[in-house]
Amino acid sequence: MSSVKTFHIRGEFKKRKDKIPFGKYVRALNVEDALEVVYSIVGSKHRVKRNMIYINAKDIKEITNPENIKDIIVKTFATEDDLALPKRK
Repeated sequence: MSSVKTFHIRGEFKKRKDKIPFGKYVRALNVEDALEVVYSIVGSKHRVKRNMIYINAKDIKEITNPENIKDIIVKTFATEDDLALPKRK
């Protein structure tokens, strides 16, 4: 049985003539699932098609130490067993 891992994925997307960088922390079983989540989040939030989102393989990192996670929601899911989600600022 697989365990859920935390990934930090960096990339950029093209909107009009600008290239906008982004970084996302996501929890997934493997790299392919993590990429799918990032494509979904960025596409939904910024109305960008998948072919306008650019992610290099070297910009995908698995986070093993939960203290390195900067997104408080993802960090809570990675560390807590009894979840009471904090509010994002």
